[in-house]
Amino acid sequence: MPKNFKSSVKLFFEKRKLKKRGVVIYNNCTFTNTKFIGKAIIEPYCRINGAPEILIGDNFYMNAGCHLFGDITFGSDVMIGPKTIIWGRDHKMDVHKPMCNQDHIVKKISVGNDVWISANVTILKGVKIGDGVVIGAGSVVVKDIPDYAIVVGNPAKIIKYRQ
Repeated sequence: MPKNFKSSVKLFFEKRKLKKRGVVIYNNCTFTNTKFIGKAIIEPYCRINGAPEILIGDNFYMNAGCHLFGDITFGSDVMIGPKTIIWGRDHKMDVHKPMCNQDHIVKKISVGNDVWISANVTILKGVKIGDGVVIGAGSVVVKDIPDYAIVVGNPAKIIKYRQ
């Protein structure tokens, strides 16, 4: 939700401008530093925060309640299920500092073309997801996934490949 009237008005006009290009962003969504290449649908209650930028390819769909943060690139024809988190940073773990005072480790995330990310998936920093990948519901992705793999679990493991 925007913090004040001025940012509400700015968000309204930005969403209106994007809608003319085929990008539909529903209510209660926030987005910063995000570039849309083609058509996209973003369902309600999503947060998209590029740090430095999130690049979203053509024919993109993201269901409700998702959070994207970091330096992320999506290919075309990507579908993301509800309540998915794609997070491009985490804390260091130096034993000589309290956890709340740790610096961040930041790494780019890349998602290929024709990818289906199911509900409640978590994708962590530095991961490269290949073309045609399917990620099962509730999976936690911590390593790269090759093209056309189907992965499930925590941590996500390959169970087979798409034919």
